[in-house]
Amino acid sequence: MRTPRWAIYIKTQTTFIKRDLPDYERERRKDGSISTRHWIEERLRNEATALQLVAEKTTIPVPKVIRAGKDDNGLAYIETELLHGIVLEMIKNQCRMQEGKRHVGGGPCEECGSIAKENAKQFIVKEVLPQLGKLQHTTTGLDGFVLPPPWTLEYDERTHWEPKIANSASYVFRHGDLAAYNIMIGPKSLHVVGIFDWEHAGYFPPEFQVWSVDRQSYWDYFRDTQRIRVFITFIDV
Repeated sequence: MRTPRWAIYIKTQTTFIKRDLPDYERERRKDGSISTRHWIEERLRNEATALQLVAEKTTIPVPKVIRAGKDDNGLAYIETELLHGIVLEMIKNQCRMQEGKRHVGGGPCEECGSIAKENAKQFIVKEVLPQLGKLQHTTTGLDGFVLPPPWTLEYDERTHWEPKIANSASYVFRHGDLAAYNIMIGPKSLHVVGIFDWEHAGYFPPEFQVWSVDRQSYWDYFRDTQRIRVFITFIDV
């Protein structure tokens, strides 16, 4: 099922803006009602808070938050510095090597895609996960708002998730949607230059640190309903 568009994305030479849609820009259902998405304002605020936390507490490259809140029309938004690079899953669309060192004469380049994936995998294992693992808390979510990973929300459609409090700081910070479409790669180096789209970020049980640099493997998490049911019990109050 196709997910309705819930935000507009605006790029300038130096910035990136993600903004809520006014009603007249929203898609409509067959009965004429407006199709919406839960927690739009909260999602954007959560992303801004997460980006600032990660920038302050780690060396993980993330876009710098310029401003966030509501615009003059009352629409929630977040504006960040623009990450320059190519999204990981798009790297293989062509060879990124210099002339004379190209893997293929033209068209898609699986070799560049494989190199970039391996570099991203090593970066996540050696840099991202260890640093996020050091950020711990007694309460799930972030600043009172709980937005579980998208693979959880595909299974459980409740409109509110209550923060769960533990006796000790047993919850660790995680990205929440760490996949190839949220990893920026330098087109020349084929190394990670940034991790973006942190709206699902927050403190959760260690088991929730799910990720993959391969799209198909990541989608498998959405289909494993038995595992999702078990994971939900970890955060249910």
